[in-house]
Amino acid sequence: MSLVPVAEDAKTKSYFKYYEQGIASPTPEQMEMVANCKQMEGVLEIEDRNKLLEPGTIPEKFGYYLTKDGGLLISSNIAMPDCTAEMLYWWWPWHGMEPLRYAIWNPEDHYDLQLNDVGRERALNPTLSNMEKLWGATHTVQESIGMGPDEIVIMFQNPKDMGFDVSKIGTEGCEFLICANALLGPMKMPVVMTEVAKKTNGVMTFQARFWVGYHIIDGEAKLLVPAAKVIPEAECDGIAKGLLAHNIKEFTNLNRILPQVYAEENGTW
Repeated sequence: MSLVPVAEDAKTKSYFKYYEQGIASPTPEQMEMVANCKQMEGVLEIEDRNKLLEPGTIPEKFGYYLTKDGGLLISSNIAMPDCTAEMLYWWWPWHGMEPLRYAIWNPEDHYDLQLNDVGRERALNPTLSNMEKLWGATHTVQESIGMGPDEIVIMFQNPKDMGFDVSKIGTEGCEFLICANALLGPMKMPVVMTEVAKKTNGVMTFQARFWVGYHIIDGEAKLLVPAAKVIPEAECDGIAKGLLAHNIKEFTNLNRILPQVYAEENGTW
């Protein structure tokens, strides 16, 4: 695939080299896993989302699931053995500061990112931890999950406001946690995005969960659109597989570049 277009001055940036090198290719086994996945049972309902913060793995496998009230859960577990929670907490506010930083994460699919004023102010506030800098940030991105670029609006929140047990953050079950309400594509489909990193079988694993049709409002999960009933089954299958393949690409590549990007750019905003 070709690389996404970037600004004329991109070549002047110290991290342009990560854009030039392209993306780490998923393995054939990973892509076969996407191709063969289908709707499964054994879903983690959104009301039970704090189970994500327990040590070890959780019941649902890589794939997608129908929730009890007609929503969808898209679930991926991707090994990121070379990354730490410290790197990940720094990466999220740092990459939101300009489109090229978003592009080096996935040079084939990340077209653009715009950051709201609150997010920029918090990212530049030296009194906040890297975890706190993301709270209140809105990333309006243009990215492709296999069907050309679509707009996704990602509204990052304090995990406490999203109903998570924040006492678990920094423990064996949750070394890293970010969460957001999002709006996906031209339909503005509501999505709750939760991303947890922790060691499973001794390996740092990135566990991304997308509850499609939901937002969390005042700490409570609300089904706003019964996605599985509104979207035809074949289209649901395509969206789920596209997002799962996209996750593999971007997090495999992030595992490759983040240790070096962090070593070179940590402390610069």
